Amino acid sequence: MKPRTLSCLLLLATCAVTMPAAGTHGRTLYVAPDGDDANPGTRGAPLRTIAAAARAAGPGTTVRVAPGLYPENVKSSANGSATAPIRFISSVKWGARIVGDGTEAVWENRGHHVEIAGFDLSGSGRTGILNHGAWVRMANNHVHDLALSGGCTGNGGGGIVNANYKASDGEISGNLVHDIGAPGACTGVHGIYLANLRGRIVNNIVYRASAWGIHLWHAADQVLIANNTVIANGSDRIGGGILVGTGDSPGGVVLSQTRVVNNIVAFNPHASIRQYCDPGQACIGSGNVVANNVVYGNGIGIEMRVGTASGTIADDPLFVDFRPDGKGDYRLRRSSPALKRGLAAGAPGTDIDGKRRPRSASVDIGAYQMR
Repeated sequence: MKPRTLSCLLLLATCAVTMPAAGTHGRTLYVAPDGDDANPGTRGAPLRTIAAAARAAGPGTTVRVAPGLYPENVKSSANGSATAPIRFISSVKWGARIVGDGTEAVWENRGHHVEIAGFDLSGSGRTGILNHGAWVRMANNHVHDLALSGGCTGNGGGGIVNANYKASDGEISGNLVHDIGAPGACTGVHGIYLANLRGRIVNNIVYRASAWGIHLWHAADQVLIANNTVIANGSDRIGGGILVGTGDSPGGVVLSQTRVVNNIVAFNPHASIRQYCDPGQACIGSGNVVANNVVYGNGIGIEMRVGTASGTIADDPLFVDFRPDGKGDYRLRRSSPALKRGLAAGAPGTDIDGKRRPRSASVDIGAYQMR
């Protein structure tokens, strides 16, 4: 990718992750810290590593990972199907802690129709989850404290990255992504990065990414960015909240039918929401919407190349306890201007906690639906 110019949440770590039903053609594999990769992967004789389960998985397999520490770099390449996806599920939210080493990804997925849900990922590399597959759901993960031990490179990095220009239909939802490198250190390292068609980026909280909190580029098109809370990313020189645009390989892609709605973009030292193309390029097409976002305390306001933003709220979102280091509570006070001011069109049906949205007549802005 090309460079571009909560403590309260931890209470959720003991909540069980809702596990979708396994595909009818598959089985369940179990992984536990006291397992052995020579085992068959049953409940009574679990595997030791997630990587071993990934090698054994096929369409319809559900991999259930017990709480504990997993010092490994996971690679998954098997394909599921629309009716029998492969699901990797931490049985307790953030209970399965994967710590990667080296300079690359903690988890690299190349399979299609895959779900990765509920894990805690950190390590020395430049990417938390690097996805090359289509129809991949990355949900409810905690991706944090990536050290970027290999330094800033032209390959960039990110907390969660959809990297394959030819893939499509990825979902990045309900994740907590933070401390991805050091803020302002690397122009090509972002919180969430999407480079392909029909992505959904919803209900995430992103803070302290090196450059942008959320970044669309390459072959991004027809993307929904809704109900995210994006704060304190980048520095006063680079990065910011949300960037949407296309460019570089594969070339010739024009961003269209992309919606940036109901997001809180606040306290980013540089930019807030920006439409961007390389100099001399016209990469922003028709049908794009930037609407009903809270934009406050950033170094630069909304920057549009085509059209105008609507319904922008330029007031303090009034978090319960805002702290730029992330050790705060980013739910909203009862007096917040973000309450009941969102658009229903595009809003996800639940919030980051899994609560129904809306719970009353209107949609709240940001990752939380408060009432």
